[in-house]
Amino acid sequence: TKLSEDIDGLEAAIESGKATIESLAADTAQLTAEVAELEKAVAEATALRTDEKAKNKETIADAQSAQKAVAAATAVLKDFYAKASTATALVQQRAGAPDPRNWGLKTSVKMGTEEWDALANPDFKGTEGNNYGGALDSGHKEGMQTFGETEKGQQDEASYGVLGLLEIILADFANLEADTSAAEAAAQKAYERFMVECKESKATKEKKIELNSADQASAEAKLQEDTADLKATQDELLAADRVYEKLVPQCIDQGMTWEERVAAQKAEIGSLKEALKILDQPNIA
Repeated sequence: TKLSEDIDGLEAAIESGKATIESLAADTAQLTAEVAELEKAVAEATALRTDEKAKNKETIADAQSAQKAVAAATAVLKDFYAKASTATALVQQRAGAPDPRNWGLKTSVKMGTEEWDALANPDFKGTEGNNYGGALDSGHKEGMQTFGETEKGQQDEASYGVLGLLEIILADFANLEADTSAAEAAAQKAYERFMVECKESKATKEKKIELNSADQASAEAKLQEDTADLKATQDELLAADRVYEKLVPQCIDQGMTWEERVAAQKAEIGSLKEALKILDQPNIA
């Protein structure tokens, strides 16, 4: 019947509506969890970036301070060596390049000694007057620096000189500053890109949650409407069934067989004929 078909359609619509609502609710829950994860990731990334930025800033500042200190030390040493180059108070054996293993060792005569006095006075014979039996070395040897040469120190001696080492240290601190600055710039760029991606992803998910909520509200309203229509249709069908049950016995005698109904009709026709005969008799007034 039409009512039964309507009921079947409403029941199908109700089941579909329930499935839609369940799917939307699950999708919304998943999206909500993903938004929470994004917010957590953003907070953690921000904390790490803040800490990393502070450390890089400190490292750069230390490297800059160190460069200034090394530069100042280099200037002091250069000034010292420049002044020392004008002095003629030292005697130094200069026999080629110094052995790195003996770096800093010099052949010199100490002031105030017998040899020192002999250098200033070739006729000096020593305090005993006998030149210690010739043991006192008062002569000027080949390759020995005298008062006529200047003291230059070892600031320029190959790569192991003091100034050479300072230049290496200065370059190391400069490289540290440059590398840290580059790493900081790259980290900041990566952080900003991550922030943009998270912001876009969060906005997309939140918009989907909004649409899901609207669709779920619509589906729930439709479900309520279909449920109400189903109940009304079921009540209408129930009432129709009750009326049908009352009318059927009045229209059809469901207790007689075909033969019984034919015999009853013949008996009824016979009764009618007898009644007509009686009516046709002349003595009936």
